[in-house]
Amino acid sequence: MHQHVHLSGLMAAVLSATALVTVPASAGPARSLAGRSGYTVDWAPCPQARTVQCGNLRVPVDWARPHGAQTTVAVARRPADDASRRVGVLFYNPGGPGDGGTSYVQFAEQVFSPTLRRRFDLVGMDPRGVGGSVRPRCSVPALTPDTTVFPRTRSQYERLLRHNREVGLSCLRGTGAVLGHMDTVTAARDHDALRQALGERRVSWLGLSYGTQLAANYAQLFPRRTRAMVLDAALEHSLPEVVQVADEAMAAEDSFNRFTAWCRTAATCALRGRDVGRVFDRLVARANRRPIPVEGAMRPVNGDDIRLGTIGLLRFKEPSIYGPDLSWAGLSRALKATLEGNAAPFAPPPLGAPQDGLFTLLAIGCLDYVPQISSYGEMRQRIRMGREVAPHLQGAAETWQVNRCIGWPVPVANPPRTLHVRGVPTLVVHATHDPSLPYKWAVSLAAQIDGSDLLTRIGDGHTSSHNSACVIRAIDRYLVRPRAPADRVCRS
Repeated sequence: MHQHVHLSGLMAAVLSATALVTVPASAGPARSLAGRSGYTVDWAPCPQARTVQCGNLRVPVDWARPHGAQTTVAVARRPADDASRRVGVLFYNPGGPGDGGTSYVQFAEQVFSPTLRRRFDLVGMDPRGVGGSVRPRCSVPALTPDTTVFPRTRSQYERLLRHNREVGLSCLRGTGAVLGHMDTVTAARDHDALRQALGERRVSWLGLSYGTQLAANYAQLFPRRTRAMVLDAALEHSLPEVVQVADEAMAAEDSFNRFTAWCRTAATCALRGRDVGRVFDRLVARANRRPIPVEGAMRPVNGDDIRLGTIGLLRFKEPSIYGPDLSWAGLSRALKATLEGNAAPFAPPPLGAPQDGLFTLLAIGCLDYVPQISSYGEMRQRIRMGREVAPHLQGAAETWQVNRCIGWPVPVANPPRTLHVRGVPTLVVHATHDPSLPYKWAVSLAAQIDGSDLLTRIGDGHTSSHNSACVIRAIDRYLVRPRAPADRVCRS
């Protein structure tokens, strides 16, 4: 499960106002386009960008019962700048689970290249559980002062299991049956309802991180409705959970080691010239012995908090659209501040603070992933494995959050499986040193899509379509005219 980065600056302000993005179906004069199935969207100007259209799409709660109860997903559409050269609709998903496309479409000038803005209608959906769409409603907080996803004693493990079930039951009570229908395949079917509402015969896809899983599932379900895909930072969803955790932990450790090497000489590293690996290990050990108080946080910061926070800050080597703090320089500043006694960059939220993002992650992720830990002994083995494959980060990885799904009361709807996509031109893009998703997953996903092409970016960071001019050019060319790139490698 891949929680995409939280945006900062301008984009964070957009996401914080996601509830304002959607427009009620009864809102003012608007143009509706209905496909043969009768799916419709009542479009109206978006609150955040009046030239972009927003609306709601009603879809079945359970696609196995298409005429049963319905729910709502939020959508946004930005028409192509050059209608005379319009290629068609481009569905966009930025990652997650936990991020939606509507906000990005509203601020397309900061997100999409001029070519994509000119040639495509840019269309985003907030999948179920996300943004302005139907959300999980949970009354028991997922994060508490006395639970940990790294239980080191039997009592901590048993407390985690009890807590997971209490959280899940509270979500089920508050959300109802739709909680069991927030998986990726359901989201893919929702996107095809949107295609029909748009009156389009075929659509193209640009999916990032978790968005690659969503797009690939759509293409498997609807190959004749998929014109072309670009999948940036491939998420592999055919692996046993233990293998996925190990792969991710090693990818994160590789990036951490590259970060420490960078810090030795980089002018923007706040710990320049120091042995950052050793400094980090000592900081984590010290925080585990004596957690660091942070005013307002639900509890002091421990070593687990620092390790989990570090993997998020490793995602981008250089500042990007997500802001200056989500970068290697930002990580170095966060570690330096923590060494000096200010652990706020790694602090858990205050007691009583909203935990909507984590509820979303669980609502979607616990339907897509099957925990392979069923006893305290197996948990001890997993923690030992983390220490062996990743001596600094000790196994901290995004899929480690699957431990929150042990005991989840809603059955898995979309367990890991191998895809076999045929007849869809696809370009898979991946960096050689992605801290979240190992490069070999791109090779594996490409093998599940007949005739796909693989573009390798030599470098660091999670995703490439926001931080590599070479990749951006290749994506533009491929989506406009799907042909294998002349050069299969980008070095910038």
